Amino acid sequence: MIYDTIKNMSSYKGISKNLDAAIDYLAKNDVSKLADGKYPVVGSDAVIVQVSHYETKAVAETKFEAHKKYMDIQFVLEGREGCYWIPFEGLKEDEPFNLERDIGFYRYTGRDMTCFPLEPGKFAIFFPHDSHRPACDFEGKKSKNHKIVVKVLL
Repeated sequence: MIYDTIKNMSSYKGISKNLDAAIDYLAKNDVSKLADGKYPVVGSDAVIVQVSHYETKAVAETKFEAHKKYMDIQFVLEGREGCYWIPFEGLKEDEPFNLERDIGFYRYTGRDMTCFPLEPGKFAIFFPHDSHRPACDFEGKKSKNHKIVVKVLL
């Protein structure tokens, strides 16, 4: 997992060709103007920008998720959310992995987890070995969020 400020995002170029393309796209385009939905920006599935508006939930109402084919770049344009991270190893499957959507949901197993704020100006990149639990209330406070998730094919 990478957690940093938006101004430093370009320093992560070189990890993969598709991640470079995603970072370049974000640097050159104002994604805040996009309506909610999915936007393929490199090929049909190499880099996909997802835009959403939603209200955060209590952590007990959310699940850890992980992916196999994609990494996620996540950042909030408006609002603030708690995002939890834990290594994937040892999590218990809560639902069968959905290959078509490239997502699996997992139960928290009582191990230590890390919580950090996703708020304007910060971003996180999650790799397949990073289980994450986004869209949570932060410090017990609900928030109406405008969020970007960029799916980057490995």
